[in-house]
Amino acid sequence: MSAIKAFIIDLGGVLVELDISLFFQDIYAPFPMSRPKTPFMLKFFKQSEKYHMGQMSDADFYHLSCEILQIKHSEISQAQFFDAFNKIISGINSEMVQILRKIAQSKQYMLICLSNINQSHWDYLNAGCCDFLDYFDEIILSHHVSLLKPDQRIFKLAIEKAACKPQEIIYIDDGIKNVKAAELLGIKGIIFQDASHLRKELKKFGIKI
Repeated sequence: MSAIKAFIIDLGGVLVELDISLFFQDIYAPFPMSRPKTPFMLKFFKQSEKYHMGQMSDADFYHLSCEILQIKHSEISQAQFFDAFNKIISGINSEMVQILRKIAQSKQYMLICLSNINQSHWDYLNAGCCDFLDYFDEIILSHHVSLLKPDQRIFKLAIEKAACKPQEIIYIDDGIKNVKAAELLGIKGIIFQDASHLRKELKKFGIKI
């Protein structure tokens, strides 16, 4: 077994807790029973990929989202929309932050953050208490590189940053498709469930946290 030299770690669903329902509850609160939601939500998520890739401005995303979700601009301002949108970030996984801290303090591994994240959520995280981001040696964000996981090109970029063989990298993500895509390149993947499960998986690689 190759010695592990680097970790690639996801943000949303791993270090950062997400609750998409909070966004929809907030924007639909004034009229919860008057509009069918599911078709609009699915179209919204598909369209938001462009925003996550940095291919759309805040203003364009706001206007298009209002159109898709059938909300009038008079009902919600751009500022109110993004206040609701940022509520998707519902908290920080403190147990996972502790694991990240211990890995960083060991000074044995390169740490790379790899996230599908948009500018609004990134700014929101940086404005909050997210000192754990300082533990990373490299940060690769979808809206900066115009690539989304599970596109293998973004994993190849992470491998370049790690400056080691794919087999010497552990990738932690809660998305099964993302982990499978990374594994096709030779990276050792762990599908994140919770901190306890992660510790057990890391032991398989001889890493005790």
